[in-house]
Amino acid sequence: MNILTPTTAAPSLAILSRLLRDPTGVAQSCRSDRDLGPLATTSLLAITLGAMAFGGVIGSFRGGIQIGYAALKIPLTLLVSLALCAPGFHALAAVMGRTFPMRAVISLSLAAAARAALVLLACAPVLWLLFDLGLHYHDAAMASAMAYGLAGLASLGVLLRGLGKERGRALTAFAFIALFFAVSGQTSWILRPYLVRPRTETPPFLRAREGSFGDALWTSSRSARGIYQRQPSDRRWQDDTDTRRIAPEVPRSSTTSHADEEEP
Repeated sequence: MNILTPTTAAPSLAILSRLLRDPTGVAQSCRSDRDLGPLATTSLLAITLGAMAFGGVIGSFRGGIQIGYAALKIPLTLLVSLALCAPGFHALAAVMGRTFPMRAVISLSLAAAARAALVLLACAPVLWLLFDLGLHYHDAAMASAMAYGLAGLASLGVLLRGLGKERGRALTAFAFIALFFAVSGQTSWILRPYLVRPRTETPPFLRAREGSFGDALWTSSRSARGIYQRQPSDRRWQDDTDTRRIAPEVPRSSTTSHADEEEP
């Protein structure tokens, strides 16, 4: 019976332990559609508290009100992304021959995200120590990205076990990951910034809308290869025999600071 009563759906420390130590058992519970009430509520609690603690540490790089901003936005980003992806996960699983009930797909998604949030919680003290030792902005961003990578690998363990060993598991997992990456990336982009430079006088809760997550990925990939291109609005246009042409761009000096790059 899957009716969630206050008793049967209460969070449990034992389930938290299972999320970390027994991902196979958790995945089997989701597949068999049993004991999903306590698992779902415990997972929601773990996602909220774990991501909130990690967000607070990210915000501590700037300090002040940014601690509260990041502590609020990181769990919000994760939960909103899961809510938007759940119907897509269910449809993708059905297309790949895995006819799981919707509640099983939701529980599996929550369990995987909860395990990731617990790993983020474990990484938070280390990241905080690195910040306190004077980590520079770009190094801080890289360290945060590594923590996210570890969390993603931890969640992948639950997801793969939950999808079973039937044919097409890898393709189904790839489809899940691609969908979540796109949705969570755009959600994160809308709710940025998270990591803010200490010299920022007044951190904004949200940055002005500038393109999309896909645009940011394209720009970042070009910047990583040393290709910097001005926007058309920033180029100098001049007339030349009744035609308009773009004036040659001024190459960026090798000593130009990267301080104006986008904050994550």
